[in-house]
This record gives sequence, C-alpha cells and structure tokens, in this order.
Amino acid sequence: MENNTRQILDMLAEGKIQVDEAERLLSLVSTEGEPADSRRSGENNRSSAKYLRVCVEPGEDADEDHAERVNIRVPMALIRAGVKLASLIPRSSADSVNEELRKKGINFDIGSLKAEDLDPLIDALQDLEIDVKDGQHKVRVFVE
Repeated sequence: MENNTRQILDMLAEGKIQVDEAERLLSLVSTEGEPADSRRSGENNRSSAKYLRVCVEPGEDADEDHAERVNIRVPMALIRAGVKLASLIPRSSADSVNEELRKKGINFDIGSLKAEDLDPLIDALQDLEIDVKDGQHKVRVFVE
C-alpha cells in the first residue's frame, strides 16, 4: 500500500479527519500519477461509482414517535481502501472475524477478498437497486 494512502487511513482511524476529507485526499493520491486530461474526462479503469448509499425511512405503519431516518453515503474510495487493508489482517484475526460472520449467518472468508475483484462487483452494483418495504421501514441500497 502506498505510504500516502496509509497516512490518510491512519488519520481517519485516529479521528483526525472525517470520512469526506479522507475520500477527497484518497482521490487526490490515486490520481497523482494520471495525466491531467484523463482526470478531467474521467477516463480511467475505475468504476464511475462514487458512493454506496443506504437510506432507511419510516414505513407506512411506523410509529411517528420512533420514526428514524438514516441516510449513509460511503465513499467507494474508502471501500477500496478497506479491501486493501483487509489483506493486512493477520490470519488468526481473520479466522475470528470469519467465525463471527458465520454465527450471523454470513458464510464469507475475509481472506479471500481481493482488490482486483472489487471493481467488477461495483460495476455490477451500478445496475442494481435494492428496495425493501415492510410497513415499519423502507430501505434502499444503491450505488451512485
């Protein structure tokens, strides 16, 4: 991992900067080696998706006193950096994480997560929008 990227992620983990500032800095670091023309036109190998968005709104049957709204926008740069950081997790810790995920019904090996597999996944998510409505909540997950 590039030294600048590591410094930015360390500052984020320590609470010295916010997520939006980390995203801005990571995007600057990732485009330093590119020609200015390709940065301006957006022509690069990365997906055009900038954010993973999760929205939760009260449903039709929700109690007005406890109606919560959630609107989370996760920068894709942060997700990409997280995938790269996952490769630094010691095997014993990764086994513990995998075990906890299995207890929650998620059969996933965190050690198998590779950065090169992320862009095709993000590209596929661009065509997908998840809407869940159960009367109490309306949940939407999508990429923008």
